[in-house]
Amino acid sequence: MRSLILFFWKHRFFFLFFILEAVSILLIVSNNSYQRSKFISASNGFSGNILSFYDNSISYFNLKNTNDLLVKENARLRNLLKTSYLKHDTLYHEINDSIYKQHYRYFEAKIISNSFQKRNNYLILNKGSRQGVYPEMGVVTQNGVIGVVHSVSDNFCSVISVLHSKSALDAKLIRTGYTGTITWNGKNYRIGQLENIPSHVDVKQGDTVVTSGYSSLYPEGVLVGMVTKVIKPKGEGFYKIDIRYSVDYNKVEYGYLIFNLLKDEEQKIKEEAEDE
Repeated sequence: MRSLILFFWKHRFFFLFFILEAVSILLIVSNNSYQRSKFISASNGFSGNILSFYDNSISYFNLKNTNDLLVKENARLRNLLKTSYLKHDTLYHEINDSIYKQHYRYFEAKIISNSFQKRNNYLILNKGSRQGVYPEMGVVTQNGVIGVVHSVSDNFCSVISVLHSKSALDAKLIRTGYTGTITWNGKNYRIGQLENIPSHVDVKQGDTVVTSGYSSLYPEGVLVGMVTKVIKPKGEGFYKIDIRYSVDYNKVEYGYLIFNLLKDEEQKIKEEAEDE
């Protein structure tokens, strides 16, 4: 207590000056409308900046929770898309009965590791067998295709990226409906190659490329990219086509694992057809 008293006594002139200054400002503001309005305006601006800084700080630290909620909501909405359902049309005595059966289900996951500059690239997701993940599940983001689940542990899975020498993605051109295969030549992680498109097909720069739906990995219509270059080699029956991937694989943070609810049935009928 004695030290506190000595401190105030030592700095008594400073505190006296501060008090007198505050009283002077108060008197000026109280008796002059112009100065009062300026003071209120300045104080509002200062307090507004403080509150804005506080709000921005809180918002920044809440971003992770917000992102997690948005990813979960996106997964829920994807499950409601028409492309997640299989439509059965039954015609009986001139009655058309359309029944929708869910075909795909989406489950969100955090990408905890990702490579994109190697020849063969992989991602690691924080979901595994305990969450129902199994090999050969398709993985997408809100912007397009990521890859295919390769191996699974209890709580994690590895994904073969689209940026891989063994990646072969069934795709089609929306404008013409012609189908081909997306591969990657290992050069530019933003550019892929669309193969097996016949040279008589009308292909233009800017054409949109999506999944064809021929594979059990992805629903039809998932965005893959856009045509950026079309070359028609002489004497060959197919184009050389470059596409720009819709996904920037350097910036992916979340993915959606695709559960094909009818995969076993599809696989069985394919095997029976191949055996004949």
